[in-house]
Amino acid sequence: MVTRKFAKYQGDIRYKQYINTGNNTREGMFFLEGKIANSAVSGGYAKNPDNQYVIYLRDQVGRFEGNAESGYISNPAYKESKLGNGDFNSGLYCVKYPFYPFTGGYYIESDYTEIRLAEIIYSQAECLLRLGQAGEAGKLLNSVRKRNYENFTANIAYQPEGNVVLDLKEMLDEWGREFLAESRRRTDLIRFDRYQEAWWDKSRDADDHYELFPLSQTQLEQNEFLKQNPGYPDISR
Repeated sequence: MVTRKFAKYQGDIRYKQYINTGNNTREGMFFLEGKIANSAVSGGYAKNPDNQYVIYLRDQVGRFEGNAESGYISNPAYKESKLGNGDFNSGLYCVKYPFYPFTGGYYIESDYTEIRLAEIIYSQAECLLRLGQAGEAGKLLNSVRKRNYENFTANIAYQPEGNVVLDLKEMLDEWGREFLAESRRRTDLIRFDRYQEAWWDKSRDADDHYELFPLSQTQLEQNEFLKQNPGYPDISR
């Protein structure tokens, strides 16, 4: 429930419609509900890859096709909300690494960040929290979080600088907010022992074997001493 996590604290400047403000700067990190203006087509909007319908983004999963703005699903076979019934209208797009327009005729892209200072600070905060030093952990997180809100009030800041209690559940949520689309959510969920849990379109895993990836057939064929990880089929030897 990504949007619910961002909406928890008012005034989050990341949780806004993405706008390119020029000079390689931007506002917001999401295309929120609605149409996406397409500068390549004068006065037009982005369509699905087959140009069958104008995309109207919804914070909801369903096969709306050309009826997304009204929220109507015409085919009763796709009424159930699940991943297999989604289309290009389903869900919000995170624009964390945008392309910036450039007058020279090409685009300047944002480099993908492998690690940044905030990740070091959050790692230290989690260590302190697990050692029972929630106050010191909260101060570290607040030092980063304060840039993400229009008014960093006491109802947003963690104790002792604010009113919000920092526990492991909130720590995991905060990892998700700050590092959305930075390829670390799976690792975080495993570390917090939450990876096997059930969610909207997935039942609880029977065991924890998905915490390890399977070894590829090529790797297994090239080394007779390798054994497939538990829970995955091995090759015939």
